[in-house]
Amino acid sequence: MDSDTPSLSADTLAALQSFLQEKQELDDQFAKLQENAEDMFNERKKITMDYFQEDWQLSQFWYDDTTADFLAARALENTSSSSDDDDYVAFISSPTAYVAFRNMAPERSNAFIFEFDQRFDVFKDQYVLYNFNKPLDFARASELKGKFKFFVADPPFLNKECLSQTIETVRFLAADDAKIMINTGAVMEDVARELVGARITGFNPAHRGGLSNEFRCYSTFEDEKLKWLGH
Repeated sequence: MDSDTPSLSADTLAALQSFLQEKQELDDQFAKLQENAEDMFNERKKITMDYFQEDWQLSQFWYDDTTADFLAARALENTSSSSDDDDYVAFISSPTAYVAFRNMAPERSNAFIFEFDQRFDVFKDQYVLYNFNKPLDFARASELKGKFKFFVADPPFLNKECLSQTIETVRFLAADDAKIMINTGAVMEDVARELVGARITGFNPAHRGGLSNEFRCYSTFEDEKLKWLGH
């Protein structure tokens, strides 16, 4: 027997076992969500991001609750809803904000999540499988074209190509006078302004685990709580 074979210390082994147990519990919790999704939506029960583990390979970093609620509130306060019709709202690569919006206004059936991660298909008809590399290639594209009054977009990667392709989707989906919020790195300020006229605001999005990159919010509009810097 090779006496030099590495082995884990008791503390390391305990930490690993704890991690695996926690992961299994989260997997079981999500499986239960999938199983009961229909009933939860019909009964308009709240769903939290705790059901969804971040997948760093997909560049997923969930907002903290304060940020998610702020973004969702901007969407609610800048769109209208009536018994006959609701303004269409799109959350593009921004599932945390979508979940917050859904919890605030579960009756709003015209809020959609455009997302590559197919775990979010638990949101049924409000989920659209989306790949920013194919910005106009998604289900129901012709049906949804030109309908959306409000956008929250969070391109998964900090580069011009990713933001440009996301904005191509926004332009395709946007109704006249649509309002746009983009959450991305500070390094993308000039690109956001160039592509869609979005200006940097005083709101700084925050994430549950923190990010090393400086993250900022850009918008094409102001309201009582969202202001451009310098105003």
